[in-house]
Amino acid sequence: MKCSAGALGIVVGVGLFTAACGSASQLEGELEGPGLEVMWGKPGTQDPNGTPKHAWHTWKEPLVGALKRPLLQSDHTFNPEIVDVGFLDDPEGEEVFDHAFRCAVAKDTVVIHGDREYKGRGAVIGASGWVNGGLEMDVIYNVLECVIAFVNDKTDGVDVLLTGANMNDDKGDHDGFIYSEAVWCANVVPPGFVGVEVYATESFEKECGYDIEEALKRRYCYQEGSCGLEYMGLVTENSVCEPIGPAEDGHYRCKGKPCTMTWLKNPKPHWCERDRRPRLRPD
Repeated sequence: MKCSAGALGIVVGVGLFTAACGSASQLEGELEGPGLEVMWGKPGTQDPNGTPKHAWHTWKEPLVGALKRPLLQSDHTFNPEIVDVGFLDDPEGEEVFDHAFRCAVAKDTVVIHGDREYKGRGAVIGASGWVNGGLEMDVIYNVLECVIAFVNDKTDGVDVLLTGANMNDDKGDHDGFIYSEAVWCANVVPPGFVGVEVYATESFEKECGYDIEEALKRRYCYQEGSCGLEYMGLVTENSVCEPIGPAEDGHYRCKGKPCTMTWLKNPKPHWCERDRRPRLRPD
């Protein structure tokens, strides 16, 4: 078996992967039974778990506007235009802003605002330019995907690894992330609505044991029918998606743009368990 060492990735606290040595079919969940050992850790970036779903869907559109503006002033304080949006005055807004800061801003860059410290992790390649100027939309999409990967209401330790051509590597130990979940492709529809197209993997379809579209809605959506998630089927069966490099690296381009894949340690996360699923609120 051949292992690829060229993958880039990021681990966020929602549930992603570290690759095992093996073929793409193996990484799509076709190995069965006990004894699967991780021989090689896919690169990624570790981070704390979870952005509450209500917080994300309340603040995702204002976040796009913030990412289009310079983050900092010349004195290394936050741009007043971003402060005035209100993120930092609302606990949920601050949660979303903090995750975006970690995703975009270079590793170990620290900004103090009031009694709060914000520290970058540099997850998204090319996004560190946010400190001095607004980001281009192709980079904004990847920052949104990075935050989207955190979105779930489970704060009790769901682990996630992100991979993608535009994700950095923190050189950490990511053994155990052997179950691919889905490819997430953020989009912004005028006048600014944030949506996401999601393509499940064969591994997730096999291991989840529940309707895949519904499981992904339980993971990401807050209100039935209003979260902007569009399920696109299996990534390996969708003609608009193609792997970038070896398939086992977890790098995909869909509709012409690099997107972000999530990988899990747990083959059957909370959103696949019928008796533990939170109910969605009606519109």
